[in-house]
Amino acid sequence: MRRSQHRMDALGEMLTVSGVDARATVHDGLGEYMMDLAVGTPALPFSAIMDTGSNLVWAQCQPCVECLPHSALQYDPSNSSTYSASPCTDSYCKALPSTCTTACEYHYDYMDSSWTDGVLSTETFTFGSGDPIPNVTFGCGYNNSFNTPFYASGLVGLGPGSLSLVSQLGFGKFSYCLTSVDDLSSTGTLLLGSFADLKEPTSAIRSTPLVADSFYFLDLRGISVGATLLPIPSDTFANKILIDSGTTFTVLPPAALDLVKQELRSVVDLPPANDIPWFDPCFRLKSSEVPQLPDMTFHFSGADMVLPMRNYMLVDTEAGVMCLAMNPSSVPMSIFGNFQQQDMHILYDVAGKSLSFAPAQCDKL
Repeated sequence: MRRSQHRMDALGEMLTVSGVDARATVHDGLGEYMMDLAVGTPALPFSAIMDTGSNLVWAQCQPCVECLPHSALQYDPSNSSTYSASPCTDSYCKALPSTCTTACEYHYDYMDSSWTDGVLSTETFTFGSGDPIPNVTFGCGYNNSFNTPFYASGLVGLGPGSLSLVSQLGFGKFSYCLTSVDDLSSTGTLLLGSFADLKEPTSAIRSTPLVADSFYFLDLRGISVGATLLPIPSDTFANKILIDSGTTFTVLPPAALDLVKQELRSVVDLPPANDIPWFDPCFRLKSSEVPQLPDMTFHFSGADMVLPMRNYMLVDTEAGVMCLAMNPSSVPMSIFGNFQQQDMHILYDVAGKSLSFAPAQCDKL
């Protein structure tokens, strides 16, 4: 929840090779979703955060000065035959906050106060069982501070900017399917290029316009709980919400979130749990029995995304509580987080300017 809030705060401040196809395994990482890939020649496998809310691709390099505490990657660029530091004249160097003498030394900040420092470089990357992809521009990170409790060794930016993996390789579209946070034994998938198309039944697929400028935005028109359309003022969302795989919990303006909370309190017949930090509202379970709550629907322009209870309520039967998995925004902006995207195959058709989605069994793709 703290990371989601930090990304929201920073977002407010920030806003005042073609034909290649690839797929990668994706798995839950305690609020993050991690993708498996490999770097260098010989290829060294590692896991990186999959993030549609940023652009830089980077991996921890050795010898690191400030190192990620849980990283298993021991990638030393001097041992790779395909590594090359990018020159100062490289166009990607100019797209980053950097200093340059003989090599492009970058500094890259994230919305949750994480950061990476290193040398912008090119290297060969491998995704799944696919062919190695040469000359991918990435950050060779020698100083890295990241607010993740899991074993990330880097990050893959999938945003609309020029540095992202999507833009560098000319992917007109990509899709992913995120498994449930309660199912750590299953894995989802990131699909790039022609692999990305939705295979779900046509009757289950919904599509809405996608605006890709600094981030990926959707046009959110309203929210329902069950059959009740909440009386959210029409200008609350300013007709857009950022969809982000790197933010855990959805962030909404207080004017909208307060109405969601109010409706939940009216339909949940349980005593409140007011001593749970970060989450509101929370409820005390009776004998660990979890009630069935109505679906919550996000009404996007031309498409309704129906969220079952598990996609908007955090349930802890051992502690005997359940809480709304959403956060109030501190700036006039909204984020649709990855918790709400569980068990959904989501296609970003960047070239076609649309986002399509359908419920899916992510471990079957």
